[in-house]
Amino acid sequence: MDWDKIMTAKEASLKLGKNEKYVYLLWKNNSDSLLENSVSLKGKTLLISEEGFEHLQKQQKQQKQMTSEKMNEIYA
Repeated sequence: MDWDKIMTAKEASLKLGKNEKYVYLLWKNNSDSLLENSVSLKGKTLLISEEGFEHLQKQQKQQKQMTSEKMNEIYA
């Protein structure tokens, strides 16, 4: 994991268009959505690597595409 490029969990959540606690809740609940070892608590700050953030972005895009395809099937 490249920890040279990091952001806070709050920043990442907001960049994903989610509630500011989104990444924190994924981490707290040991979600499989997170890339292994991409989130770390340093003091009171939860950090996510750039690689981990990009992983979540890809998952979000895939989920949106699947939802869109499903809606097209329903309304076709």
